[in-house]
Amino acid sequence: MADAKPFEDIDREDIAAQTEVREAVGIFDTQDQLQAAIDELQLAGFDRFELGLVDTDAARDAPAHHLADDPTTPRKNYVAPESFGDAQGGLIAGFAMLPAMGTAAVVAGTGAAVAVTAAATVATGGVGALVGGALAYMATRKRADTQTTQENQGGHLLWVRVRTPGHEQKALDILRRHAAHHVHTHD
Repeated sequence: MADAKPFEDIDREDIAAQTEVREAVGIFDTQDQLQAAIDELQLAGFDRFELGLVDTDAARDAPAHHLADDPTTPRKNYVAPESFGDAQGGLIAGFAMLPAMGTAAVVAGTGAAVAVTAAATVATGGVGALVGGALAYMATRKRADTQTTQENQGGHLLWVRVRTPGHEQKALDILRRHAAHHVHTHD
């Protein structure tokens, strides 16, 4: 421990050099091209955490090709369409089940007939499902609006972290195969 430097003597450039990440970058004209590239990247062994997309809520006004090499560009993690669908189903089911179960417990606790309890449960669950469905629809619209915004600003920007020169070449080949443009790497 005698070799350790005091915190204030640590060279920030040494820290930055240790945390540099090499990335392949590509811009896709359509969501379908982007998704096909992501699917192939994952099949080729790239992990989801190695894929980054531009956060259009934070970087709304700049074209994609201006953001590609800017390290301050806000990013978000890739979320698979299947995961998004699971979240929508959870919203609908949650809003349907929780009120329905609560209503069933309250109505049954009053000693009401089974038919009355069932009717109250179904009605409450239906209203809850409508609320959950509305929220799921709003989430779907937001996602669609984000995709449209990206296409209007020059395309869908994808960053892929690469670990080795072979990994880098594989990423570049996949991006090009799926019609990405402005394909290159950077640190």
